[in-house]
Amino acid sequence: MMIGIVVLPFYVYNQIGGDAAMSGVFGASQAAAYALLCLVSVKFVSRAKNGLNWAVLGVTVFAVSSILIPAFRDAIICGAVATVSMAAAALFWPALHAWVGAEPDVERRAHRMSWFNISWSSGFAISPLFAGPLYDYDYRLPFLLLFATCIPIFILLRSMPREKDHFGVAAPEVIEARAGHDRASEAHLYAAWCATVVGSALGGVTRTVYPKRIDDLVASGQLRILFEETPASILTSGAATKYSWLAFALALTAAITFLVLGRTRGWQHNFRPLIVLQLAAAVAFWILGNTRSLLVMMGCFVVVGCFASVAFFSSVFYSMADPDHRHRRAAINEGAVGAGTFAGSLVFGYLAGRYGLSVPFHYTPAFIAVALVAQILLLKHGAHKHLV
Repeated sequence: MMIGIVVLPFYVYNQIGGDAAMSGVFGASQAAAYALLCLVSVKFVSRAKNGLNWAVLGVTVFAVSSILIPAFRDAIICGAVATVSMAAAALFWPALHAWVGAEPDVERRAHRMSWFNISWSSGFAISPLFAGPLYDYDYRLPFLLLFATCIPIFILLRSMPREKDHFGVAAPEVIEARAGHDRASEAHLYAAWCATVVGSALGGVTRTVYPKRIDDLVASGQLRILFEETPASILTSGAATKYSWLAFALALTAAITFLVLGRTRGWQHNFRPLIVLQLAAAVAFWILGNTRSLLVMMGCFVVVGCFASVAFFSSVFYSMADPDHRHRRAAINEGAVGAGTFAGSLVFGYLAGRYGLSVPFHYTPAFIAVALVAQILLLKHGAHKHLV
C-alpha cells in the first residue's frame, strides 16, 4: 500500500502536471472512498461465514487497479482508478484487524495486535526506500512492484483459517475476568476514535500534501541536511527519494511504537500520553511549515508517527473489547482513519494551493486544541456512561 501512497503525489506533479491541491484532492478522494466502504462493507463482511474471502477480493481489485494508474495521464481518470484501488483496501484491512482481535485473552490479544501492527508498519517503513528510487528511475516501476507484492499476499490470505476455527469462543470465566477491563475500554473508545481521526489527518497530510514541499525545495536548491549554507549535491535531485527517507522515518517510528505498546500496559485506559503527544505533534507541524532542514523534518515526522501510532493502537485495541461488535468497530476505526486522512488531505491541499504550503501547517495547533477539547468531553461522557 505504501508504495502507491509514496509515489502517487509525485506522479500527480510530474506526469499529470498537478500541484499540492490536486494531490490533496487525490488523497482525500481515496480516503473518503476507503472510509465509506469500510462502514458499508461491515454489513456483509461480518455476516460472511469466512470474512477473509472478501479480503481476497479486496487484494485482487487493489492490485489490478493499482497497476493501471500509470496508464493514465488524465487527472479525472487517474484519480478515479486510484480511488478504486484504495477503496478496495476496505475489504481486507478491517477484516484482518477483526481476525487478529478475535483472541479472547486480553494480554495475548495486545501481544498479537502489536505484532500485526509491527508487520504492516514495517512494510510501510521499508517500501518507501524502494518506491522513491524506483520512481526517480522510471515512474512505472513502483506500480509494477506493488502488483508483484500482492501475489504472495493473495496466497497467504487463501491459506488463513476462519477466526472461529483458529481462536474458538471465549469461555464464560474469561469474559467475567476481563469485565472491568472491557468497561474501561468502552469508556475510552470514542475519545480514542477522535484521536485517531486527528492522527490520521496529520499522517495523511505528510503523505499527500507535504511531498510538494520536498519537491519545491529540491527544485529550487533550498533543501538542506541541517542548517548549512550550501546544499549537498545529493539534495539537488531525486525529490521522491528524499521524501522516501521521511516516510521511512515515520513508518519505522510506528513499528517501534507498536512494539513498545504490545509489551507495556501503562497506556491502557490512560489518556494522558495522547494529550502530550498531540501537543508535541502540533509543534512539529508548525515547524514543518518553516524548516528547510531534512533532519529537522525527520524529527517532526518521528513525533507525528509516534502520536498517530499510539492513537491508532489504542482505538483499535478498545474496539476489540466487545466480541459481538468487533467487526463493526474495526470497520468504524478504519473509517476514522479514512475520515481523518480525507479531511486533512482536502483541507490542507486547498489551503496550500490557495495561500501557500506553509499556511495550513501554521494553523495546525489551533485545530489540535479544538480536537483535544472534544476528546476530553468524550472521555468524560464515556466514564459517566460505563464507569459510574
